[in-house]
Amino acid sequence: MRGAILTAILVLLLATVFAISNMETVRVMFWQWQIYTGPIALAVVGAGVLGALLAYLPSVARHARLNRRVRDLERRLAAHHAAEPGGPAAAGPSGGIDETRPLT
Repeated sequence: MRGAILTAILVLLLATVFAISNMETVRVMFWQWQIYTGPIALAVVGAGVLGALLAYLPSVARHARLNRRVRDLERRLAAHHAAEPGGPAAAGPSGGIDETRPLT
């Protein structure tokens, strides 16, 4: 946790130094339309943020689908254990450790 905070502070410091040292005005065009006019640092940082979002957004649907699958499997596992006559629910607080057989 502490390392992540230090890394974030270092990245923010480097971005600040980059922004201060690159204050020239740039004009960004898309075909014939002018999209942006302003500091080059803001254009570069904005392009990086846009690229990160475009890389992250397609994975959101997959993560949601996998989370639903995990919850479904956990429910099925809990129902399976509840249906077993000697399952973990019937084993008591020890969790059935004393009833395990040794590995051979």
